[in-house]
Amino acid sequence: MLRIKLLRLFASLSQWHIAQAAGVSQGRYSMIERGLIEPTTEERERLAQILQVSASTLFRPACRVRVTNTVNAGTEQVETLRQAMRRL
Repeated sequence: MLRIKLLRLFASLSQWHIAQAAGVSQGRYSMIERGLIEPTTEERERLAQILQVSASTLFRPACRVRVTNTVNAGTEQVETLRQAMRRL
């Protein structure tokens, strides 16, 4: 899994929402997220801006984080996890 997917999930955004904001089709975004195609320089910059990270961090391999019992996780715990992911 690439970090771009993890960042999208932690931002609680769908592929469709990211694709619309980046000006690409959902299908193209899906292929970018899965590492099947390389984004253009402009797409990479737009995606980084949308996800509020540097472009160089988007396509690094992501560590897998398993959050258990998210239904009972407090808002503070979720925010702490999101902040930790932004630092990766």
